[in-house]
Amino acid sequence: MLEHLGIRHLFAAVVTSEDVVHQKPAPDIFLEAARRIGVPPESCRAYEDTDLGLQAIRAARMEAVDVRSLIAQGK
Repeated sequence: MLEHLGIRHLFAAVVTSEDVVHQKPAPDIFLEAARRIGVPPESCRAYEDTDLGLQAIRAARMEAVDVRSLIAQGK
């Protein structure tokens, strides 16, 4: 999708569920993203739109932003 939209170049790393063993709510996908960009998880902020995703972010020791609340504010 990122390539189709022509925005893949804007991302230093892309991690999908196929790149990790354990799926959300395990923190694996977020920890792998932090590893790929070379930033400690504690220094990361992640954005999510699901409860399982937010749980995974917190388990990775990252700052979690629930984008559903941002969307609700924009209405």
